[in-house]
Amino acid sequence: MRIPLIFNSVVSLSDEDLMKRVASKDDDRAFDELYHRYARRVMGFLMRQLNDSEKAADLVQDAFMRLWSSRERYVSDRCFSTWLFSIAYNLLKNEYRRSGYSSKYVEHVMNCTTEEHGDDLDLRLDDHLFDEALRKELSLLDADSRLLFSLRFEEEMTVPQIAEVMKIPEGTVKSRQHTIVRNMKQKLKIYEIRR
Repeated sequence: MRIPLIFNSVVSLSDEDLMKRVASKDDDRAFDELYHRYARRVMGFLMRQLNDSEKAADLVQDAFMRLWSSRERYVSDRCFSTWLFSIAYNLLKNEYRRSGYSSKYVEHVMNCTTEEHGDDLDLRLDDHLFDEALRKELSLLDADSRLLFSLRFEEEMTVPQIAEVMKIPEGTVKSRQHTIVRNMKQKLKIYEIRR
C-alpha cells in the first residue's frame, strides 16, 4: 500500500518558516507546531528560575500569547528560539519585579533527584555534594548572572543568542560568563578530582 505524501506539512518546516507563516497568514497549525516544539522547553527554563510550576505555566501561556499578538513584528531572518526566549526573559524580569522571586532561584533544582549511577554509593554521594554546592553558589549570584548561567549551560544558547535575549553586548555576555565560570571553578575546586 502506498501512503500519499502530504505537501506543505508544518511538521517538516523550520521554526523560522513556521513563524513566517504565523506572521503572514495567521496560520494556526504553524502556531500549534511551534507551541508543541517549545512549550516544554520554555516551561523548564521558567521553572528553574521561579520554582513555581503554576506561575511558570502562566508565563508560558503569556509568552505564547505575546508571540501571537506581536507576530507581525517578527523579523524573518531572526532566530525564532532566540526571539521566543527574549519574550520569556522579559516576562520573567517583570515577574521578578512584581513578586520578588529572585531570591528563590534554584530551589526547584534542589528538589530534583540526581541520576542513579548503579550501586556506587560514593559516586552518588559525591554527585549529590557537588550538586548541593553548585546550587548554593548559584543561589548567591545576582538574578542576571543566574539567568545568563541558565541560558548558557541549561538551555545551551550561544553567546549571540544570549546577547539578544538579555539585550546586552556579546562582549558583556562573554565577560560575565567567564567571570561566573572562573568563580564557580574556584569555589568548587575541591570537587575537581572526584568528578
